[in-house]
Amino acid sequence: MIIDFHTHTFPDKIAGSVISKLQKLSRSKPFTDATNDDLRRSMEKSGVDVSILLPVMTNPGQVQKLNELAARINEHWHETGLLSFGGMHPDAENYKEALYHVADMGLKGIKLHPAYQGTDFDDIRFLRIIDKASELGLVVLTHAGWDIGIPGHNFCNTTHVRHVMKEVNPDKLVLAHMGGWWDWDAVETELAGLPLYFDTAFSVGDILPAPGTSRSPEESHNMDREQFTRLVRRLGTDRVLFATDCPWSDQSEFLKFMRECDFSAQELADILGNNAQKLLAI
Repeated sequence: MIIDFHTHTFPDKIAGSVISKLQKLSRSKPFTDATNDDLRRSMEKSGVDVSILLPVMTNPGQVQKLNELAARINEHWHETGLLSFGGMHPDAENYKEALYHVADMGLKGIKLHPAYQGTDFDDIRFLRIIDKASELGLVVLTHAGWDIGIPGHNFCNTTHVRHVMKEVNPDKLVLAHMGGWWDWDAVETELAGLPLYFDTAFSVGDILPAPGTSRSPEESHNMDREQFTRLVRRLGTDRVLFATDCPWSDQSEFLKFMRECDFSAQELADILGNNAQKLLAI
C-alpha cells in the first residue's frame, strides 16, 4: 500500500479562489486544482492508494466545522482513498473538548500549522494541545521549518521541537517537510535519534514558479537526491513517511524520485506505506 501522508484539498466551491491566493502567496505552481476529485485522479495516475488530507485552521472558529467535515469525508475513505485528519488552533478556548470530539469521531490525528497560526511551536498553547492529543492517542502532524509564503520568522525550528519533546515527549509527532523546510542541516544534526516521525512533503527537487511569478535561483530548489537520501538514513527509514504536499508537488513525479533513490526494496516499502500503516493502525 502506498500512502501519501500529506495532501491538501478544499471544498469545490472555494477551491479555485483558495488555490489562486495560495499560489500567489507562495509563487509556486500547483499540480491539481485542490479538489477531492482531482486528487483522486492524481492518485489513480500515480498508484497512490491512500492520501491523508490535512486541514489547516487559520482561526479558532473553524475548528468544529472543519473537524466534522473531516469525519464525513472519512465515512467513505475505504472507497475513495481519502482519509482526513482533523485540526486544532492554538487560540481555541475549548481545545480539550474539541480534541475529545476529534477522537470520538474516529479521526486518526490533527494538523497544526504554526506559521499560518502565528504561534511558535513550543508556545504553551501548542504544548497543551499536543499533550492532550497524545493522551488521546492521536497523531500530531505539524508544519516544520520555514514557510514558503511567510518569510521572516521560522515558527517551528529545531530548538522549538527539542523543547516540545522535553516538555511533552509525544510518541506520535510527525514533522512535515523532513523535519524543517529549508532547515535540513539543523534537522540532521539536532533531531536525528529523537523519537519523531518525518514526512517527505515538498522537500526535494525544483520549485516551479506559478504563472505570472518568478523565483530567484537560490530560492528555486529543495534538497537534491544525495542530501535527501543521506537525511533519510540519518533520521531512520523506519521514521520517514512518504508525502508530497499535493497539490504543491506531483504525486507521480515524487514517487518516481523515491524509486530512483538508493533504498533497498524493504526500506522503500517502509517509507512508501508500511510506516504510515503502523502509525495510523490501518
